[in-house]
Amino acid sequence: MRIPGSLLATAAALWATSALGDAKDGAKLLFKNGAHGLSEVEQVKIFDAADLKLSDDGKSFVDGSCGQPAEAAVTFLDLNGDGVEEVLVQAGNSCTSGMTGTSATLFIKIDGRYQTQLGFPGIVEPLKTKHKGYADLQIGGPGFCFPVWVWDGKAYVHDRNEPQEPGGCKDR
Repeated sequence: MRIPGSLLATAAALWATSALGDAKDGAKLLFKNGAHGLSEVEQVKIFDAADLKLSDDGKSFVDGSCGQPAEAAVTFLDLNGDGVEEVLVQAGNSCTSGMTGTSATLFIKIDGRYQTQLGFPGIVEPLKTKHKGYADLQIGGPGFCFPVWVWDGKAYVHDRNEPQEPGGCKDR
């Protein structure tokens, strides 16, 4: 059976509209406590980059990999003191983020567009120390050795590991 091209085009348009609607609804839920001036387009792009989907009831999230319930939280930080807030999304579950249970994705506005940084399991804690104007970030999780990431002028990069107790980073 041959399906007319116009029917295929209509189906594709409906699917795209539905997917965009789901992304808008997901972004609305993700930023339910405030968007701090982010446009709707920016909110949708951040939601999409966090690899989350809305649950069937539209009241919570599931991860985009396993389809399992996922937690998500947004924090706004000004890591470089320029008055433009960076957006930190902590989202995930044990499927996407292992024993940490959450992954960190940081969005930094560069040249008018949000750039994605990090994107791996861990809990971000900004430190008082800075590199090239941006706060250093300690990435927490299970264990006693936490990596510290620093800004190299273009991106956050791994700099060192910090023991959380004596010998915590032994053999690393």
